[in-house]
Formats: sequence, structure tokens, C-alpha cells
Amino acid sequence: MLSKSNFMQFLRCSCELWLVKQRPDLVPPTDPALQRIFDEGNVVDRWAQKLFLRAVNVDGFGMPAAVNTKKAIASGATALLQPTFMTSTISCRSDILVKNNDGTWDIYEVKSSTDVKEDHIIDVAFQRICIEEAGIRVSRTFLVHINNQYVRHGEIDPQQLFTKVDITHEVANAMPMAKKEIPRALTVLDWNKVPGMLHVVSCSNPAECEFLACYFSELKDDHIYSIATSLSKEKLTAFLERGFLKPEQVPDDNMAELGDIKLPGTKAEPTLLVDKETIKSELDSLQYPLYFLDYETFFPAVPIFDGYRPYQQMVFQYSVHVVRELDAEPEHYEYLTEKMIDPAQEIATSLKNHIGDTGSVIVWNARFEASRNAEIGEHLPEFADFMASINDRMYDLMMIVKKGYYVDSRFGGSASIKKVLPVMCPELSYNDLAIHEGCTASASWATLTDPTIPSETREQLKKDMLAYCGLDTYAMIAIYRKFLAVIEKT
Repeated sequence: MLSKSNFMQFLRCSCELWLVKQRPDLVPPTDPALQRIFDEGNVVDRWAQKLFLRAVNVDGFGMPAAVNTKKAIASGATALLQPTFMTSTISCRSDILVKNNDGTWDIYEVKSSTDVKEDHIIDVAFQRICIEEAGIRVSRTFLVHINNQYVRHGEIDPQQLFTKVDITHEVANAMPMAKKEIPRALTVLDWNKVPGMLHVVSCSNPAECEFLACYFSELKDDHIYSIATSLSKEKLTAFLERGFLKPEQVPDDNMAELGDIKLPGTKAEPTLLVDKETIKSELDSLQYPLYFLDYETFFPAVPIFDGYRPYQQMVFQYSVHVVRELDAEPEHYEYLTEKMIDPAQEIATSLKNHIGDTGSVIVWNARFEASRNAEIGEHLPEFADFMASINDRMYDLMMIVKKGYYVDSRFGGSASIKKVLPVMCPELSYNDLAIHEGCTASASWATLTDPTIPSETREQLKKDMLAYCGLDTYAMIAIYRKFLAVIEKT
């Protein structure tokens, strides 16, 4: 049986579908960041259901749910929540179906996105095929998505929170393709052995491929798939057919086929390009004391406090390392909101206690921090001047890398601090922390502020969150000092 989610997996990667259906034991557990996305989707679904107050909720999953759906329709229900439909080969669980006066039904698919995406159209096309093959006449199809211009004031207004878009025409155009692909997806369910490497040729994101991670873990990051998105499908296929899975397997006479692309693991020495004069000019413009600042944010699809839009970033945590003068030891200040309250007031108040009226504020990716400061100033007018002052004094340390003033080939073309730090300061590592990246830190706030979670768990999580954010700002100090050391060399 091919479900809607199975079909979407197939369109992304046939190997992903095979892995989920044939070896679910090898599928990695859902990480906190992804789980948060699922949880957000469930919240959005519940609010969207309030648009259809007379709808009947269909209980169960799989065959029992399909039976209950038939019973609800037979009993005269005119709107259904979570109905399930099954044929001999495919199944789908829809969000909402509404009956028209002529006996036809309209499909309403709920998405937590803020616009209509191509995969949404295909998703609904599969549903319509399944529902119609199950004997239900479908008239129109709609996408219900988040209205990102909505601002919460008081109780949530579902009519304002969502936008309904008629996608009937787009779905009709997508149905022939979906009908063509469904039989191909069904054949994947019958594969009785591990797919070969050639099945991954069309992978758009091999670095995140769960199939490669499970069956070809010995390749680690040192494989040809790490540049798959830079190669044509034909060229990648040719390398794989010749068994070239690792860089050292590529003969010298084939290297020319890669053009300017460099395979990871090749023997070329790391290259370093440094524009000392420009770096010196940039750093000379900074004024002590230096405030190395970083934020962590939470951005729910449905705003939980007044004055916020869907997905608006709320700063719930900050870390600031202060360096008073050139050789001074850094002072560390931090704040983490530990209750599920609007954190803006506490964050702004604490920041004002630790960031003075003079001195440069150093960040990594100024666009992010500056936007949060502007939003806090708009949300709390009494702090508007202070937040604007921080922005006026802000310096983006990332730009030294991003603009090419300091380029190390080991950065892999990235200016992310996660790529720069291990190269410039290998003694510091995010891998040593329980929380390694911002998405997990963001997802952790909901757990930290949940009073039903054991206090011991929350206390450990608090330590982990503080350690992660603290490393972000300490890492900037370490990188800044490496830049200083570079320009001091003659």
C-alpha cells in the first residue's frame, strides 16, 4: 500500500522510500528540530479545523479510519476532519473535506507554510486521485496556509490567521504526472534487495541522505556525492558506473572531467588567501569595549503572544562576551528566559544592563541580530533608542570571511561560524556540546519552559542551552584574535 507520504518520499528519492518501507529499523530517530516542525504542523492543523466548526472528526488510522470515513459519509456528515481513503494500491489521509449541495466534495489541504509550493500541488493531486478512485466525486481543491501578515491581538482569529487559495486548476494539471509516477513508486515497494548507488544519482541533497548514511557510512564525507549537485546527472552516472565512489579512485586522466570542481579528499594542499591591509582597516574601525553578541530565537507558526506575527523570531536567550581593552580577559554575561512568557521585556532589560552606550557590538551575521533588535524596539518602544544604538554600533565579523578578506579552502566556500571555527580554532568545537546548532537550541526552549517536564531534565537542558550560546560568542572572540594575530605578522 502506497500512502501519500510514501509517494512524496518517492518523488524526493526512491531510496528514501525503500529505506522507510523495507528497513524502518535503520531510519534515524527524529531529531528535536524536526520534531518541532511536526509539532508546529499539528498546532496549525488544530487551528485550521476551527474554520469548519460543524465538521466530524474521523477517528483511527489505516483501514479502521477508512471504514469510519465511509460510516461518517453514510450518516450524512457534510464536513470531515482527517478522513482516510483507500484503494487496492494507494491510500491517503486528508485534512478536511467539505460536501457541496450537488453531492461533490471539496478538498482543503492545510499547510504551515506561508505560501503555495509545488510539492503542495502534487500532494493534493495524489489525494484527489485516491479519493476519486475510492468513489468520491471531487469538485474543487484548496490550500489553507498561514497568513504571515496576521498580527495577534487577543484571542487567535482563525479567519485572519489563514489564507485559502483555490488550487483546482494547478492540481488538475499535476494529476497526469502523479498518475504516471504512482506505478513507479509501487515498484519500489517490491524491491527485495538494497538499491545500488546509481539510484541516488538524482539526489538533490546527498549530504543529508539517510540512505547513504545507512548503507555507505564508510564513505563518510569523503565521497563523490558531496559534489553531486555540481555535476550533471550524466557525468555523475559515468563516474558511478566506473566504480569511482571515492576521490582516490578517480584516475588522473579522468580528473579533467571535473572541470574546476575539486573532490573532497584530494591531495591538494589547503590554500589560504589573506588581505591583511583590509582586515587591519576593518578591525581598526572597532571601538573598545567590544561586545560579542549572539541571540537564540523561537518562531512559532501560530503566534503565542500579542503583537507577534506568524513565524516572527522572538529572542529568548542571549550571550555577550565583553572585552574592555585589547589584552583584557573577556567578561561573560547571559540571559535565558525560563518561562513561557513574552521574553522581549526581560531580554531588553538584561541587555541594557550589560551593553554600554559606547563600544562596538560584534556579531556573526548582522542581518539576523539587527532585525531582531529592530523588532524588539518596535515591540517595546521604551527600548527603541537602545536597540537602535546597538544596531548603529554593530559590526559583522563574518564579512571578513564572506567578502574574501580571509579565505581558507578548508572552509569549503562557507562563511558559517560552524565551518570557520574548527579550521581557525581547532581547540574549540561545537561537537563537544549536547546542543550543536541553532535549530535544536530553538526547539529546546519549548521543552525548557514546559512545567510538566521533570526539573532535573530542564536544569540539564538549561546548562546545555547556555553552553551552546556561550560558545557562539566565545568563538567570535577566538576568531577575532586570530585575525589580529594574522595582521600582526610581518
